[in-house]
Amino acid sequence: MQIIRYSKNDFYSWDSHQQLNFDAVRSAITIGSYDGVHLGHRKIISKMVKRAKQHGFRSILITFEPHPRLVLKNPKNDPTFLLTTFEEKQKLLSNLGLDVLLVVEFDKQVAATTPHDFVKEFLVKKLGLADILIGFDHGFGKDRRGTIDTLIELSKLYGFAVEVTEEQLNHGHHISSTIIRRLISSGDIEEANQLLTAPYLLIGNVVEGAKIGKTIGFPTANIGGIDQHKLIPANGVYIADVLIDSECHRSMMNIGFKPTVSKKHILTVEAHVLNFNGNLYGKKLLFSILKRIRNEIKFSSLEDLKSQLEKDRLKAEAFQNPFSCFKS
Repeated sequence: MQIIRYSKNDFYSWDSHQQLNFDAVRSAITIGSYDGVHLGHRKIISKMVKRAKQHGFRSILITFEPHPRLVLKNPKNDPTFLLTTFEEKQKLLSNLGLDVLLVVEFDKQVAATTPHDFVKEFLVKKLGLADILIGFDHGFGKDRRGTIDTLIELSKLYGFAVEVTEEQLNHGHHISSTIIRRLISSGDIEEANQLLTAPYLLIGNVVEGAKIGKTIGFPTANIGGIDQHKLIPANGVYIADVLIDSECHRSMMNIGFKPTVSKKHILTVEAHVLNFNGNLYGKKLLFSILKRIRNEIKFSSLEDLKSQLEKDRLKAEAFQNPFSCFKS
């Protein structure tokens, strides 16, 4: 999968004669934020890739960075938390057979592009649109005024096909990034993972901690540097797999305020990696979060905490992961 970034100047300089990143050959295209790359997203992508191969087209997924909500919404009044950072989204998309992931730098000027200009000047002229696949509720262009009907009308002018993917349901319920965010915020990781068709990811760097866990036989890696817009699951103890130097390890992850050992009300993410004795400081780790096993609890002593951690470890060791440890 080739990754191409378009600056906002590349995007809206319609009359620019600068060298494009690639030729405008006939392409099958889908467009969207694709936050989470969930089951519904994957069906659209799979259909697009299949159609592209059948017709000899290049397959392109167009997404936007930063996420449009981060640009268009007031972060104080309406904070936005995402299922996937761009790095995570890239990892999830890398194995889906796409030829090109095209990332458009998003700002308010790009957002103001009319649906007609977006299709004619960008999709048709710059990218060679021959076939577009979208979800049943897709909106595009200024104020999302572009609809399926808009695309059908424009397709008659510019000679491309429009394919609409029907609403994706799970047990009769609509699949959406919004619903998955709610599940993760409530700690229902297993159901969220079923809709994502992959484990929920969390990427961070190992930073210095208080090292209290080491004194009771459960040293933890304190995870910092998590993207500020990344949705953190509900407080509690989780089973997670983690990649360390391309090797998969089982871990117990605690998300919360560590009430037994700290009076500071600061949200922390830390993980005890089972059967691992190496040095993790400074490493960038990729966690696949698999299951929430209990609430965060304040214990009366470190011995009580240690006793509970022993029980947690047995659950973590016994858990059968329905997903392979994420590698890309």
